[in-house]
Amino acid sequence: MIIDGDWYNEFGSRMHLRSDPVGGISGTYLTAVGHAPGTYVLTGRHGGPTEPGHGIALGWTVAWRNEHGDVGSLTSWSGLLLPDPEWLLTTWLLTRSSSPAQAWESTVIGQDVFTRQEPARDAVERALASGRPVSHPKPS
Repeated sequence: MIIDGDWYNEFGSRMHLRSDPVGGISGTYLTAVGHAPGTYVLTGRHGGPTEPGHGIALGWTVAWRNEHGDVGSLTSWSGLLLPDPEWLLTTWLLTRSSSPAQAWESTVIGQDVFTRQEPARDAVERALASGRPVSHPKPS
């Protein structure tokens, strides 16, 4: 299985991953939703597979800071790269900067499925209309 290349989630966001032989992941993330314009750096790790037919465990983080500004949040994804069909099944945590009184409300949890195929516009609209949380910062 190859980690490297472009991946799209159901909301139309695109990431480009590069892996190295010692378990590193680097790349870029371009969100299609939320309040974070531009491209963001991502960094992470991968491991496995440990047995034939098993997926590759991987995780990465995006700090939502770039040349457009800093929205005071970050998202970390953890998941499994499966070979057939080629999917990245992930669970993510989005944590926003907050006051101590709001600390327990500062983290949102959700899931993304990434594929190599950019989703069609109608599929993105259905995903957005579902009301599921998105892994990207929203306007305050």
